[in-house]
Amino acid sequence: MKNLATLAAAGLITLSSASFASALERVRGTIEKADGSTLTIKTEDGKSETVDVGGAKFAWVVKSSLDQIKDGVFIGTATKGENPMTALEVVLFPESMRGTGEGHYGWDSITDHTAGGGAKVKSAMTNGTVKAGEAPKVKSSMTNATVSGTQDSAGAKTLNVSYGKDGTKTIVVPPAAPVVAFEPADKAILTPGSKVFAVVAKDGGKAEGKLVAVGKDGITPPM
Repeated sequence: MKNLATLAAAGLITLSSASFASALERVRGTIEKADGSTLTIKTEDGKSETVDVGGAKFAWVVKSSLDQIKDGVFIGTATKGENPMTALEVVLFPESMRGTGEGHYGWDSITDHTAGGGAKVKSAMTNGTVKAGEAPKVKSSMTNATVSGTQDSAGAKTLNVSYGKDGTKTIVVPPAAPVVAFEPADKAILTPGSKVFAVVAKDGGKAEGKLVAVGKDGITPPM
């Protein structure tokens, strides 16, 4: 099992920013069926999506917490608004995935758990390294990075996320933002009824899975 986890981790780190970029699509929903290299997902809008996962990387999505967003941790966070951006969710990456998808680019609409009503808002993705900063709370984007930050009296945590040579974003993580972590896994996690998030490339009517993340213990991947 240890060797298997090591191989899975090594595979995850090969994902580039193209694996998260807006040119590819995200499929969110519930696993209907997993048969060989074919995964069938019941999407959030009630449709069935068939994904070829023969070349995909796999990860568990497990519960984490705001206090785990520490200096030097590589994260991904979908955000809304600007100056500063507010996190809609945060994903902590294992060390094997450090550098995955580094940069800032468009994302799509995801559920805003910070607003109370659960409505969807437009987002973007930023992957980078996080430094300490201060900002008030404030539309959506994604940030993956190495972390440091400060926490205010209301429990919100402020992060400055740097990426590439000169890019940087200030992000406020409110206490209501879901915080999860990726754990390297294999195809055995594809069990019917589990909540799933998949990054796919589409060519005509075929969807090729690049990353498949499955919620562990009933978790719905928030990204």
